[in-house]
Amino acid sequence: MRCGSRAIGWLAFSLVIGNLNACGGRPGGLPISELQPAPTATVRPGDVIQIEFWQQPELTGERIVDRSGNIHLPLLRSVHVAGLDAEEVQARLTERYSDYYADPLIVVNVRLGVSVTGEVRQPARYTVDPAFNVLDVIGLAGGLLFDAKRDEIELNRGGQRYIIDIDRATLLTDSESLRLQSGDWIYVPRSFWTLQRTATYLSAAAIIISTIAIIDRI
Repeated sequence: MRCGSRAIGWLAFSLVIGNLNACGGRPGGLPISELQPAPTATVRPGDVIQIEFWQQPELTGERIVDRSGNIHLPLLRSVHVAGLDAEEVQARLTERYSDYYADPLIVVNVRLGVSVTGEVRQPARYTVDPAFNVLDVIGLAGGLLFDAKRDEIELNRGGQRYIIDIDRATLLTDSESLRLQSGDWIYVPRSFWTLQRTATYLSAAAIIISTIAIIDRI
């Protein structure tokens, strides 16, 4: 009877562990190798446009692209920039400001809006240089926490989820597949083997052991 009760107990424990494992993850995404390289950065709502006027420094500054894809500037009021790259924005502003200044010299830089959430030290929305990649932004967010699941970091883009093993990705820092695109969302899940989950396992084990002890006394 004792051998049978122990077998039943260990079977129950295995089922508990299996269920916990099943609850620990999300449906798999695509490998990062299937992600097409990000195209030339184009402006989207939420991005930041850095504009430098060489001859009119009082106009220099940063402008946030509103929900309609516009930025608001002195004299010009509203200028639509969504869908343009930095050179196209620069050309449009130069043309518009030519009505007010002779040969205006304008330099434009686009900073992309991306989000980092999950097991990082400083989850937030960041505006970054188009040259940044996934690893750069994770570093900007303070790096991974101890219980981060390093081999299943998610890059969410255009409704699709791509999976990155960060330890392998460090060998691919110049890979175009890791380059960011405006609107990207990086999510770092929690590793299954955390102290909290270990405590859950220990609690489950204690219940099973108690059950075996009760059965043995019957």
